[in-house]
Amino acid sequence: MYSLDVNFLNDRSERQSTKGVRQRTVVRDDPRPIYIGAAVGLALLALTGGAWFLLQSQNRTLAQRSAELDNQLAALKVQQGEVNSINQQVQAIEAQNQALATVFDQIRPWSAVLQDIRSRVPGNVQIREIEQLQPTAPVAAAPAPSPAASPSPEASPGASPAPEASPAAQAAAPPPPPAPVPRVRITGQARSFNDVNDFVLTLQRSPFLNGQDVRLVGSRLVDNSTRVEFSGQGQGQPPQGGQVDVQLPQVVEYTIESDLTSLPASELLRDLERTLSVGLASRIQALRDRGVLKP
Repeated sequence: MYSLDVNFLNDRSERQSTKGVRQRTVVRDDPRPIYIGAAVGLALLALTGGAWFLLQSQNRTLAQRSAELDNQLAALKVQQGEVNSINQQVQAIEAQNQALATVFDQIRPWSAVLQDIRSRVPGNVQIREIEQLQPTAPVAAAPAPSPAASPSPEASPGASPAPEASPAAQAAAPPPPPAPVPRVRITGQARSFNDVNDFVLTLQRSPFLNGQDVRLVGSRLVDNSTRVEFSGQGQGQPPQGGQVDVQLPQVVEYTIESDLTSLPASELLRDLERTLSVGLASRIQALRDRGVLKP
């Protein structure tokens, strides 16, 4: 027997189903990201280069400014050296002025001392001699002047000033120690011991003497050496009434010693003016006016 096979697939029209089929789309390359990336890269490079050039310019400016500051610093160092030199000269001048003021402040003129002592002599006391003694402590700078029986008014019992030194040495050297105070010795005659005691008491109140050191070193009765002459006796004619024998009472021979005061002359200004020692007083006043000596 024969079988009939019918194939309908061959007679069916072909239809393509869109289901499950992915359509392919053609995508073209867009150059904008490339341009954007290149622009960003160039901008970064330009920014980096600009920053580098700016930093280099600032470095050159700073280097130039540093060189100018170095030059100014060198000039200021030179000026500072000049200022230091001027300050040293000023200090040396101030030291010289202070030394000069110290010299004037240590002067005690003999004219003032003698005038003050003369004004304190009682009526029954006579002064035979006033002499300056060597100070008790040795003088380092210069020896004390030799004693004099009648010192001149311009002489000074203070120590002589030291020789001149260079300004730098005077500025660096420490101030010299105070010179030892000289002593004075007064000898003479008085009518009685009470008169001598009164004289000692008046000398203790003298501003030019050390009141605590004024003391009576010695006193003794001696014959009066005063010569008595009558009128006409010196011409070889005898006195009327024959020979006359005059017996004078004994007198007291005394010796008084004392140190001069240690007060500076600036504190004795009124006493110097009172004793008419106007030269030293005017110098001290001028030093006070200029601020070298403090009032």
